[in-house]
Amino acid sequence: MILRQLRSLLTATLLLGTILPLSAQNREVIEDKPFLQDYHEPLPLKTAGENDVRAIRLDAQKRVWVGTAEGVRYLEKGVWKTPKGGIEVGPTYALYRDAQGQVWAGAWNGLYRLTAEMAQPTSITGTPIGAIGGVGESLFAAGPHGIWKQEGARWTPIEGIWHTAIRAIQPTKDSKLWIGTASGLYLLDLKSADRRAKLFHLPSVLLSSNISSLTTQGENQMWIGSTGGVDLWEGGKRIRSFSARNGLANRNARAIALAPENKVWVATKLGVTRYDGTRWALRHSRRWLLSDDARDIDVDSEGTAWVATAGGVSAIRQKWMTLSDKAEHYLHILRARHLRPPGFVGPAVLVRPGDLSESFIEDDDNDGEHTGNYLATESFRYAVTKAPDAKENAKSAAMALEQLQRITGTDHFIARAILPITTAPRHEVDRTFTPQEIADSHRTEPREKIIEKRWIPTPDGKWLWKRDASSDEVDGHLFGYATYYALAADEAEKKRVAGVVDRIVGGIVRNGYVLQDIDGKATRWGIWSPEKLNGDYNWHEERSGNSVEMIAFLGIAYHMTKSPRYQEAAKYLIEKHGYAKNALYRYEVPSERTHIEDELLSIVYPSLMDFLIEPKLRSLYQKSMQMWHETVRKDGTPLYDFVYNRFAGKSVSLEGSAKTLREWPLDAIEWTVDNSTREDVVRDKTPGVPEGFITKIVPRSEMGLQNWDQEPYMAVIGNNGNREDRPADWLLSYWMGRYYGFITPPIK
Repeated sequence: MILRQLRSLLTATLLLGTILPLSAQNREVIEDKPFLQDYHEPLPLKTAGENDVRAIRLDAQKRVWVGTAEGVRYLEKGVWKTPKGGIEVGPTYALYRDAQGQVWAGAWNGLYRLTAEMAQPTSITGTPIGAIGGVGESLFAAGPHGIWKQEGARWTPIEGIWHTAIRAIQPTKDSKLWIGTASGLYLLDLKSADRRAKLFHLPSVLLSSNISSLTTQGENQMWIGSTGGVDLWEGGKRIRSFSARNGLANRNARAIALAPENKVWVATKLGVTRYDGTRWALRHSRRWLLSDDARDIDVDSEGTAWVATAGGVSAIRQKWMTLSDKAEHYLHILRARHLRPPGFVGPAVLVRPGDLSESFIEDDDNDGEHTGNYLATESFRYAVTKAPDAKENAKSAAMALEQLQRITGTDHFIARAILPITTAPRHEVDRTFTPQEIADSHRTEPREKIIEKRWIPTPDGKWLWKRDASSDEVDGHLFGYATYYALAADEAEKKRVAGVVDRIVGGIVRNGYVLQDIDGKATRWGIWSPEKLNGDYNWHEERSGNSVEMIAFLGIAYHMTKSPRYQEAAKYLIEKHGYAKNALYRYEVPSERTHIEDELLSIVYPSLMDFLIEPKLRSLYQKSMQMWHETVRKDGTPLYDFVYNRFAGKSVSLEGSAKTLREWPLDAIEWTVDNSTREDVVRDKTPGVPEGFITKIVPRSEMGLQNWDQEPYMAVIGNNGNREDRPADWLLSYWMGRYYGFITPPIK
């Protein structure tokens, strides 16, 4: 009985148009437990030759040593140094840490023992050394001219027959020596009189006979890296292989390092990858490495992976975080570099790629939507935490949005963007069009609206504002206003917000369900009229989404103003023009759907359902949401999943959303991430799917930054490090999830 009464109360409250959290409901939640968050520390050396790093090892003092094209260097307090005395080591090929933590270097002209004081040569001189290995107190060094074993202060040559392109050596405790070469894996019995090593090279035992590395684990296991992937041997026999078929993104396994908690790192031709016993996690692109050309890797006791690359040294570190910690991190980024006066949210353009010390925020076509989403985010945060700065941030964002309307000098229209008069626009600048250009534009896109004067100066000469606002902008404005009105605004602010919403939505209704520009005509995308949505096939793809938008707009306006004209407008569109039934269209043709439409619906459905102007249509709109979410269910997008579970009458697992939130990189720079050459993904050749798409979404840590309105299936994503993206989409998802009760408070 109590549960039934609770449900009845919840339903009645929703019908009154008040946003409630769902923490009281028994729904799946994401427990915000601490997790290990990866992040990158780049450690470049000084010269091009020094940054050509071939090998890397840590010594007993956790000092990082590298072998480069110019010799050996070590890292001390963040500075790369050369050993003070002894012989200057030239081009270096291999480094090895022995049982005492001493580092040895194999160079172009012999073997060296390394300390901070000097690089001390051994008796192996005048010959290149490309491989070093040991077990217990036994140490071996090898090159094209032989293999040597350390015996006290002497190095004694080992006799035998094997392929001499030696890449790796690994002795065993029972006096055997594994020799990895460019043409097979050899096993030499050091106690036997027969000096011919046994050859292993067939596909039945090795993915490739071109061996790169040998790494022992425990008493009886050995990881073998080759140009074919990774083989795991036990007791001299292969027990498992890893290639593209089971998650290895690149088969050229150059070096293998064992890490804490039985994890395994592999340096490959396409970055480094970590195996946790279940899946491989790829770390490539400039987000994670100074170069994807990874040559060697070592892992310290804290789990930091030290990577030698063709562009310097990268440290992939880890730290314990909660989602709440990440939210604080991203809010700091947003507030520091992503607010443009008088308060608009946008991406930060970096003056120098990857350098956050100097940036600026350029004009953006979606100032209104981005700022509206930020307004909703801070409203959710205030509702959860009651933090005074969240309320103040929300109020500032609401005032910025209001300026987008007032600056136009009209009673209803909104600007796309605002700039100080002294700042030149960077996107869609004013220009003239030739008749030929106009003809060509209309040939390819008949709906295109030709506007030569896009930027309008204000009468006071202080600002420029941009025309041709879109439906996206209205969606963002009204989502932000509705959430702020319900969760964070005081009575005076509610009255002010209601006035702005009344002007915008009232103007749309008054002008025939279009957003009318200052030329008296509809903007390019501001179309919700039944004549267009139902009677013009040029608007077939927008019919469903725009019909949902319009009913949502009317519900918000009615809730705030109680004006009967909005009820009458909704009744007219629903009963005479089928706007409710329009919402039941499903995108079954790949070329008809975009993630832009998915993202817009995700910020429209909450207002539609919270302020449903025709409550009897709730089940119909829930069906609409179910059809919408079916196309994005496998994506693991938290915003979509939270909205769906909150309003659709059904629920999906939040496992994918939790992974997305945790996998999202701390670094918000738009590095280009190229997954087109990965061997574990497949290009999508489905008719209608754009060229360059892949068939599955890779983890967010392995793709370029993509906000919810962008296509995560693209193989190549990024902007060459020229911008830092606004982390607003992650923050919106997190705080919506917290407010709706789908994410718990941090558990520490």
